[in-house]
Amino acid sequence: MAGVQREVLSVGIDVGTTTTQVVFSRLILHDVARPGQVPRIQVDEKSVLYRGEAHPTPLTAPDAIDAEALALVVRNEYDAAGVAAGSIETGAVIITGETARTKNADAILHALSANAGDFVVTIAGPNAEAQIAGRGSGVARWSADHYEQVTTVDIGGGTSNAAIFKVGRHMCSSGLAVGGRQIEIDATGLVVRIAPPGRTIIDDLGLAIKEGSVATLEELRAFCEVMADLVVDLATGQEARVGHGLQLTPPLTGTDASSSVFLTGGVGACYYDRLPVSTIAEVARYGDVGPLLAEALHRNARLQSLTVRQPPETLRATVLGAAGQTVTLSGSTIWADRDLLPLRNLPVLRPALPGRGGGLPFAGAVREAMARWDLDEDAEAAIVVDLPMELGYPALQAVAAEIVAYHDAGHRERPLVLVLQQDYAQVLGQTIQGIRPGIPLLAIDQVGLGEGDFIDIGLPVLDGRAVPLSIKTLVFYD
Repeated sequence: MAGVQREVLSVGIDVGTTTTQVVFSRLILHDVARPGQVPRIQVDEKSVLYRGEAHPTPLTAPDAIDAEALALVVRNEYDAAGVAAGSIETGAVIITGETARTKNADAILHALSANAGDFVVTIAGPNAEAQIAGRGSGVARWSADHYEQVTTVDIGGGTSNAAIFKVGRHMCSSGLAVGGRQIEIDATGLVVRIAPPGRTIIDDLGLAIKEGSVATLEELRAFCEVMADLVVDLATGQEARVGHGLQLTPPLTGTDASSSVFLTGGVGACYYDRLPVSTIAEVARYGDVGPLLAEALHRNARLQSLTVRQPPETLRATVLGAAGQTVTLSGSTIWADRDLLPLRNLPVLRPALPGRGGGLPFAGAVREAMARWDLDEDAEAAIVVDLPMELGYPALQAVAAEIVAYHDAGHRERPLVLVLQQDYAQVLGQTIQGIRPGIPLLAIDQVGLGEGDFIDIGLPVLDGRAVPLSIKTLVFYD
C-alpha cells in the first residue's frame, strides 16, 4: 500500500585487494507510488548500526582468495555486531580491485552465500568500482548538492579508479593498475612481493628493487613518485608512456570542467591522515608502500595545482547494503517467455537513447552502458528502454526494429530483457515477435528502475497471468 513504511536490516560487504569490510545498516523504506501504480520503493532513512574493522583480505596465492577464511571474517563480524544471519533481509557483496580478477571468484560467492539474506553480488571491474567508490564516498551526493562537476579517484591496493560526476550524475570512468600494494614489504624493507604492474614501473625506472632483497627508502620513494604522477594522469585524463601499459580502460574525458578532486580508498585515507613515513618501518605499517604513495601525492606539484577536497567517507567508500522490494506484475504489464524464467540478479542498464525520429541507435547505446559497468557483451542484463508518453505505431515499429537488429548482431544466445516505464510492454513484445518470431524475449512495464539496480524475475503465477519481480537497489553513504 502506498505510503506505508517498513524497516529492514541490510549488510554491505566489500572484498578488496587489501582489505575486507563489513557494514550493517537499518533502512526505512517507503512506497512512493501513486494509488494504482506498481509499487516504487524509496529509502527514507538509513543509519549505520555497526562498522567493522578493515580486515586484511586473506589470500592463498597472489591471485587466489582464501574463500573459507574470508567467510570466517564475515561470520565473526556478524557475531561482533550481534546480528543473526537470518535477520538480514537484503545485502550487497562487492568484490573489487585485483580480487575481482582472482581465479576463484565463484568460490568466494559460494562461501559468502551462507550468510543468508537476499544478496546482490557484484564483481566490479574498474568502471563499476569507480562508480561505487564515488557514490559510496558521498562524492556523487556532494556534486549534486553543490551543482558542480567533480572528479573522484579511489586509490586502493592493486588499482586506482577515477570517475567524473556532474551534478550527481555519473559521466565517465577510468582505471589504472597502480596502488599501494604494488610492492609489499616488511618492517626491515624486505620486498615480499612485487605485482606485475609494479614490476613494469621498476623496470622502466631501472631500479634495483627485487623480491627477496631489501629496498632502500630512496628507491621506494622514487617508485612512489612515479605512481603518484600516474594517479594524477588518471585524474586529469592524461596517459603517460609508462602508464599506457597500465591503463585498464580508456582515459577520462572532460576533466577540465571538474572543480574539485576527491581521493578515496586506503591510500586516500593515508593522504588525509598525513602518516609519518620517515623510516622504512613507518612506511611498512600496512605491509606495503601505500603510506609512501600518499606522501608522494602530497608532494606532487601537479596535484597541488588542483583543488583537492576530503570526501565524507574515504576508507569505507562502499555500500551500506541493498534496499529490496517484491511486487507482482499482472499479465497486462508483461510479455513473458516462460522458458526464460526464473532470472536472478540481472544488472539493470539504462542506455542513453537520443532522438527517436529516425529510429534508435540502440546497439551502440547498449554497448556503451555495458562498458560503464564492465559487463561483457554476452552478459545477461535488463535494459531500460525510455520511450515517450505518446508513441505512434510507426515509431514503435522503428524501436522494435532497432532492438531486433541488436539481437541479430551477435546476441542471439542471450534473452532480451526489456524494462519500460510506459505501458508498452505487450505491444512492443508483439511487434518484436512479428519481426523475428521465436526471439527469446521478456518485456515488463510500469516499473521505474535505475541503472545499477538489480532484478529477479520469478516463474509465472496465477496460471501465467502474473510474474513476481524483486527489485534491489544498492544503498550508499551520503
